[in-house]
Amino acid sequence: MPGVKSVINYGLNKLRFPSAVRVGSRIRGRFTLLDATVVAPGVVQITENFLVEVEGQAKPACIAESVIRIAF
Repeated sequence: MPGVKSVINYGLNKLRFPSAVRVGSRIRGRFTLLDATVVAPGVVQITENFLVEVEGQAKPACIAESVIRIAF
């Protein structure tokens, strides 16, 4: 991204693994933006929901809430 000085993985608020992923499975990752907040001058904290779906399975393999800080 133009103007970005650093991106920091700030951690996870929530993490669950409802089902396993078998070798050779097709997966899809989906991100949904939950929040974006200015936490300091030139620093934005982004909270995203991350979902890993496995083709042919009713339950997702992973559900996580990720926190990232971006400095401009």
